[in-house]
Amino acid sequence: MQVKQRLVFLKALFRDQDVALSLRSRAVHSGAWIGAGFAVQKALQLGSNLILTRLLFPEAFGLMALATVFLVGLAMFSDIGLKPAVIRDIRGDQAEFLNTAWTIQIARGILICAIGAAIAYPISLVYEEPILFPLLALLSITAAISGFTSIAMATAERRLDFKRITIVQVLGQVISIGLLVTLVYFWRSVWALAVANIASAAVVVAIGFALLPRHRHRIALDEDSVRSLIQFGRWILFSTMATYVGGEGLRAIQAGFITPAEFGILAIAYTIAGIPNDLAMKLAGAIGLPVLAETYRASPQNGFTILRALRKRTLAISVLLSSAVILLGEPLVEFLYDPRYHSAGRYLVAIAFANAISAVSAGYTSAVLAVGKASSYFFIIFLSAILRIVGVTVGFEIYGIVGMLYGVGVANLAVVAFNWNVSHKIGLADLRLDAIALITIFFIQCISGFYTFWS
Repeated sequence: MQVKQRLVFLKALFRDQDVALSLRSRAVHSGAWIGAGFAVQKALQLGSNLILTRLLFPEAFGLMALATVFLVGLAMFSDIGLKPAVIRDIRGDQAEFLNTAWTIQIARGILICAIGAAIAYPISLVYEEPILFPLLALLSITAAISGFTSIAMATAERRLDFKRITIVQVLGQVISIGLLVTLVYFWRSVWALAVANIASAAVVVAIGFALLPRHRHRIALDEDSVRSLIQFGRWILFSTMATYVGGEGLRAIQAGFITPAEFGILAIAYTIAGIPNDLAMKLAGAIGLPVLAETYRASPQNGFTILRALRKRTLAISVLLSSAVILLGEPLVEFLYDPRYHSAGRYLVAIAFANAISAVSAGYTSAVLAVGKASSYFFIIFLSAILRIVGVTVGFEIYGIVGMLYGVGVANLAVVAFNWNVSHKIGLADLRLDAIALITIFFIQCISGFYTFWS
């Protein structure tokens, strides 16, 4: 009875959304919910991370992070942009279109699960870690479960209804962390992390169906909808492949250079250093794409003005948070973690520097996608992947782990220059704003380097 009453209460929170809000008001409202939700989620993630590092050994984090890299890779290698398609397509609110997207999403999840189980053994041989075979095979189940996620998540984002989305995500994370910590406490093994991930995937799917707006989900394949989704999604597919290679895929390359324990410590650094960049990417993608898509449907002449306003706020938040991480990263790690993880401090500063530069490009890539330039979006992501692989490889040869992390930063700077070129052609480049952001980032990094040298 209490559970039912709580569900009724949570649903009541959603009913006061004013559908007549202006685009700007909805964007501000959504940004507030995204920011609040992001802060809560990251605080929960950091808190659970601190608890887990005291219960588990670094190798467990390394193995779990490596298995996750390949699962994320499978997801991205099969991503045909269902959510962006629902957000930008004129039929994004029609039942046939939504049910077709949901059906494809289910099939994709099952396919990822099957491929994940199939590649588990070869991957365990490549990394000479036998435990990766059963671990990756088990974790693949999460993909099949997540395939059933309510399509209402995409329609809520299309309408900038991030209050609903945020509550679903935060509630799911709270329950998931409770399961995770409980399992790890009683079962001090990497298997506790794997089982908790599977349970968490099911919890998030269930909460989505319980709290999001009702949509009559059914298996359907409307021919026109399939054609539209595939036509838009082909470039998204290539782009997400390249995104993986230049993002999560880099970790697979890095894992080949270092031990599982070192990779586990590096994963801790990524968790903290990724906070500013994750927020910038979330705002650019979650708000930037819907707002710009709606702008270009209604009044394309306002594209530059809207993009500049969005990027000013996004970059201000990202640069401020990145500066804090760069300056305080090492002492923060030494304060929060036991000596086994202290080397993560140096890695954290390098990752935060690279991510801060990457955030300068975030708004541009969303804008390119919003105006329908999917092929240009692909070439930006493809070039990013190539440059980052070169940066990691050369950087590691020059200065080990820290070198490969700074190598990514150099690559990201080249990507910013390429983004300027593409954005200039569609009248969206803002060199003044970007120059201010980059000068600030390099100034903060110089202060950090000077302090480290003399301390």
